[in-house]
Formats: sequence, C-alpha cells, structure tokens
Amino acid sequence: MGSVSGAWSSPLEAGDTNLIARLAQAPTPESAQLLEDAAQRRCRSDDEVAQTRAARNEIQRRAQVVAQLLEKVDGLPLTSDERSILQPPFGRASYLPSPDRPYAHLAVHTGRGGVSVTPLWASVMDANVVMSTVENRIKARATALDPLVALSVPAGIGSQLSYEIGGFVRQSPDLERELIRTLARVYSNPKVGEQADGNYTSWDRRERNERVRLEVLAFHVRNELGDEPVSRFAPYAETLPPRYGDAYVPASVAHDHFWGPDEDYTEDEPELREARDELAVIGMARHAGTGRYRAVSPTYGHLACFGHHGLLRCRQIGFDVLDVRGEDRIAFLVDKRDTGVFRKNPRAAVSIVKYRGGSVWLQSRGLVQLHDDAGLVREAIRRLESRYSRAHHRLALDLSTSEHTAGDYVLATLAHQRLSSRFREAERSSRVRR
Repeated sequence: MGSVSGAWSSPLEAGDTNLIARLAQAPTPESAQLLEDAAQRRCRSDDEVAQTRAARNEIQRRAQVVAQLLEKVDGLPLTSDERSILQPPFGRASYLPSPDRPYAHLAVHTGRGGVSVTPLWASVMDANVVMSTVENRIKARATALDPLVALSVPAGIGSQLSYEIGGFVRQSPDLERELIRTLARVYSNPKVGEQADGNYTSWDRRERNERVRLEVLAFHVRNELGDEPVSRFAPYAETLPPRYGDAYVPASVAHDHFWGPDEDYTEDEPELREARDELAVIGMARHAGTGRYRAVSPTYGHLACFGHHGLLRCRQIGFDVLDVRGEDRIAFLVDKRDTGVFRKNPRAAVSIVKYRGGSVWLQSRGLVQLHDDAGLVREAIRRLESRYSRAHHRLALDLSTSEHTAGDYVLATLAHQRLSSRFREAERSSRVRR
C-alpha cells in the first residue's frame, strides 16, 4: 500500500497555524494507489482483502484529519440567492417533494490528474452545501485523499442560470441516515404503500456500508444568477497549489457508445423500451437512416476539468453529440483562451441528469480533443444555438474567474469515452448476482 507521509502522517496539534498548507497539499502517487486499493472488488485473495481493508482504514483516518483541520478554517458563506436554489421557497419550513429539483454536480480529483463528476441530492445548512454518500464510494474516498472539490449547481430544470463552487469537503458520519432521509423527502415522491420517512428506495436493505455527510466549505464562488458573472474568493484561495504536475494520460482505451432504446420492445411499451436508453438521458436521438444525432430536449451538462491554476472546476455547458471517426462523442465549444488547459491535461468528465426520470444519470469520462476547424465550429454553433435557443458564447465552456467577454472558439470532443450510468450499474450488479 505504501507508507504514510506528508500532511497526513500526524494528527492535528494544538496551535497548528499552517492549516491551509496542510489541507491544500497536492496528493501524491501514493494517494492514487490508496484510492485504487480501497475500491470494491470481488473474487479476491486473502492478501488482496487485507490490502483493501488497510487502504480503507487509512482513508478513513485521513478523512478524520481533514475534518479536524477544517474545523479551524473559514469558508465563504453562500448568499441568500445561492442558498434559495437548494432551500424551501417562500419562507416555507420544508419543501414540497419533487423529482425535478436541481441536483448539485460534485467534481472530485481521482489522482494523477484524473477527474470524476456525479450528480447528488443536496441542501444548504449553515450557509454551506451538504450532501450524503456511501463511505466507500469514489466521492468519499477521493475527498478524503484530496478535499479540494468543485461543485456546479443549476438554478432549476433546464435553467440557463447556475453557480459554481470551489471548496474543501469535510466528512462526518450521516448518523441514522438522517441527512439522506431528509434529502429523500425533498427529491422523491412517496408511492402508496411505501415508507413515509423519506426512505423510498430502501437504502437500509440495499446498503451495507455507512453513509457519510459531505459538507463543502467554499473558497471560491462564481455566481451566474444575474446578468453578469460575479466571483468572490477567500483570502487564502490564491495560495492553493495546483492538484497535478504533468497529468497521467492513460494509453488508448476502448470508446463506449451510448445505449439507445431497446429495439426488442415497441413504442407501445415505453417503460421497457427506455429501460436502458442513455440517449434519452442526454436529450438526443439517433436517426435510423443516417446515424446522425438530433436534439430532442435542451439538456445541459456539467463538465469537470482543471482550470488555469490547476484547481478543479465544474461548469454548466451546452453540448451536442457528434460522430467522429465512428465514435459518438459529446461535443462542446471552448474559448481559445482556455485551450492551453486541455493541452496540459486533457482529462475531463461530464455529468448529465434526466429529470422526471427517477434519478436517471450518466457520466462520461475521457480525453478532450480539440478541433480548430472553422467549418466544424460554425456547424457546432448552429446546432447548439438551435438546441438551446441561446447565443453560443453563453453555452461554451468558460474557465475564467471574472467577467467573461465573448471570444473565438474551437470545437472540443470527448474521446476514449468511458460511460457510467444507472443502467450500466444495474446491469453490472445483475451479472455479479448471476
């Protein structure tokens, strides 16, 4: 597993004045190995089981050290406008349940310059965003090893407005699953005959691991809820070091294609036909004759990557799907001023949620490939503006931290795509049970 070193080799001591330096220490290759060693696997030897147990114990210890450090760190409180998106409206004490409530998209560093982004139910407590996850999920493991994260929060279903947070994650036990039950009451509609305490999806029966509360203490907030973006920073934000040096780029891997509707079922059987339809999640359909893609809804994506300063960013974007040399790729516009970010580290991930779909989600992880071709860019602009009825520069990826002026754009596509979705998770679980 490797030795324990650096900021994590000793617990917090009284009078420690170097809190930010300890928290912001860039993760080492040993952290990436811990993340991998602690992953859930089956059919392992006794030595591998022991290695996994040791890695998980070390990750839990580091999460406790991070939580201690963050007790003495001040984050930026969210404004009333920012809090209102994830809090009950009109002064109500509670929400009306709705599966259409906006999710928060959490981006984490998975080591060696890699990223992952997933949608989560979220709320605001004490002016900080809070979420719940299972203790050994990648979100919990990754934030214990590197607490610096990014968060994208849209203002509503299909809303053009959003805000972004860069912050530290503090983990604590979700005792008695109190937080996840509260969030379930917010995001789910109970069905007749099911429990009325928010436990609508039977977590108690399904999960063996404990749940963890994730609280995000912001050091950067970019608010795009008004006419122009406004950024604010904690005083220590400029001292945070980049999260990677030269990013590890894996060798060429297979490209996952989006699953479409199940053709074994007719359109008269929509639930069965859509039982694994990832194209519906991303708001696209494939033309049977030409194989080209067309938009059927203005679904937004949330892209995670590293910004100009080497820190995680998570930004809402408009996107398309294009066929590039036989690969169906997520495509989006990038300002030419931001292309250097992807030349240094091309690894990125996109998270997409289908509302009114029972928490149907999809994540695409891959390598950003830039296409500086005027014809491709013009066609991308035409398709994006048609899909979203919005000016293209409002749909492009923008990695600035201040007011943005429209510039020149290139087309970016996500190559070597690895997909994960609720459908694929269900199929993997089914194969394991068989």
